[in-house]
Amino acid sequence: MPTDFTRTEIQSQADAWQNALDTLDTQQHALRSLWADAKADVLIFTGCGSTYYLSQIAANLAQQQTGVIARGVPASELLLHPTSLYPAKSKPLMVAISRSAATTETIQAVRAFRQAYHAPVVVISCYADRPLNLEATLNLAVPAGQEESVAQTRSFSSMLVLAEGLAALWGGQVTQNEPLAGHEFVQWASAFAEPLADPTRYTRYFYLGSGPRYGLACEAMLKMKEMSLTHAEAFHPMEFRHGPKSMVDEQTLVVGLLSETGYAEEKAVLDEMRQLGATTINISPHPNADFVVPDRQMVHYLPPLQWMAYHRAIKKALDPDRPRNLEQVVQL
Repeated sequence: MPTDFTRTEIQSQADAWQNALDTLDTQQHALRSLWADAKADVLIFTGCGSTYYLSQIAANLAQQQTGVIARGVPASELLLHPTSLYPAKSKPLMVAISRSAATTETIQAVRAFRQAYHAPVVVISCYADRPLNLEATLNLAVPAGQEESVAQTRSFSSMLVLAEGLAALWGGQVTQNEPLAGHEFVQWASAFAEPLADPTRYTRYFYLGSGPRYGLACEAMLKMKEMSLTHAEAFHPMEFRHGPKSMVDEQTLVVGLLSETGYAEEKAVLDEMRQLGATTINISPHPNADFVVPDRQMVHYLPPLQWMAYHRAIKKALDPDRPRNLEQVVQL
């Protein structure tokens, strides 16, 4: 029987965002204490697939907030090349991110880290009773982010809320449990994204983002590939000029996830790609953007990107709940 889990999971994610905020509110004292006691000089964020991209976003935000060197790396690289990733004589702290809290590579990377450094590990997940949770010094769980679908949508966005809140707390900010955008915003994103998913109009998608938005661009690329089997790539905006723009033509959609600090320079890239024939979309907090995100929270960029992939899958008669060749959890 056909299912439609992905649509439901995207539509309901605002509830999961609130669940994440509630978790942060409950755990903020424990997070501050762990940070103060650890006295870390290196932060390692890790995950696999979507959560690797989430680790990139989180590391960028954490270094901005704390001033401590932070890296987002795949769990497999921590296993295969640890000396190239852990600085010698450092005091690292690890944040491991996994929707299922059961991904083999992430569990192995955390175990190796604990054995080598005997240092704290924070786990961000949608579960609190899985193998990865047993390795944690502190668990941040968002049960409302749990999903039936293979491709991460609600889980990714709710764990992003946790990661962004963690960075703010460790940076000394006073956090308040203030609601994020709600269901109407998510539905508005669907209406915006649906015309941009036309397989007869667009054959390739490029997502451009700088700073923490580069991780968002990578996640958007992955969603488009997973759900709709479409050629998609992610780049830093100004890097797109250095070779990749050769792929641009009239069947190209270039999506710019623009920042406030680099808005003029990043928008100039979109303008140039439009002159080369591409359709361009500006998603940013800027009032003149094609899709205006309501504030600086990274999570608000996600709904139009998720809907774009979902609607394209439907238009191509594909099942977004069960992408080809994929499983929900990679266990080795």
